[in-house]
Amino acid sequence: MRLALLGDLHYSSMSHGTEEMRAARVRAYEHMFKAFLKEDADYHISIGDLTHEGTAQELRSIFSMLAKSEREFIHVLGNHDTYSLPKHEISMITGQVRYRAIDTPHVRLIFMDTAQEMNREDWGGELDEEQLTWIKGQIADSHEKQVLVFGHHPVFDTTARSTLDKLYIRPQDELRSIFNSRPEGGIYFCGHNHMNSIVKQGAWHYVQTAACLDVPAYRVIEVHEGEVIITHQRMLDTDLSNDIQSFCLDTPGFGPVANALGEENDLILSVRIASAAQ
Repeated sequence: MRLALLGDLHYSSMSHGTEEMRAARVRAYEHMFKAFLKEDADYHISIGDLTHEGTAQELRSIFSMLAKSEREFIHVLGNHDTYSLPKHEISMITGQVRYRAIDTPHVRLIFMDTAQEMNREDWGGELDEEQLTWIKGQIADSHEKQVLVFGHHPVFDTTARSTLDKLYIRPQDELRSIFNSRPEGGIYFCGHNHMNSIVKQGAWHYVQTAACLDVPAYRVIEVHEGEVIITHQRMLDTDLSNDIQSFCLDTPGFGPVANALGEENDLILSVRIASAAQ
């Protein structure tokens, strides 16, 4: 199995911007989407904050572009995606459920919803009891399969910046406890903190991906029986960089993060994963 993973895109309608800024925005997002969707993969996944304000206009614009690609696209909800609309209305536009699992012979993919609903004052992550119970069941029932979990917010005190206010999931220790109940471990993928970071804690790896406006790139995840290989694909283009710089600093609520690219060991990972049957 091959997966393509996109960091926080923050697609904005830029209704406040100048004509030149809006034109640069169109070129930049078309460039990044084209590169991302060109990648051959079984699933193309947004790790959240696909949109910047979560308006119906932004969501419809994004999903109309996606519809042309015929790719199997999975949208993990981020806090920015849920600022403007109730989650049931978002699902009506996107055709996607809040959380779900996908099973294959060797891997279970678990997609969570860590975003609050229409709360601009608190951009931290939350998991309610219903979803925690569901996740616990998914982890317990994974048996000998590899487990890859995707959520927008980091687990507390794992990847870079995940101990800072509003930059992790609450309750802060519950999800880690569920993960650690699986001796074989797994991999948790997140975004939100706008910085590449890969951390190993116990039997689990935590993989955080930077925002595309800071680091135009995406990750490729190759899943083999007993092994997962993660690479980092940069979109290196001078025109793209210039277009992003011309509008991103004028996007309300978006601020560049220093050292967002991270170190070499925050970009690539190869993990041998033992199965429960071994």
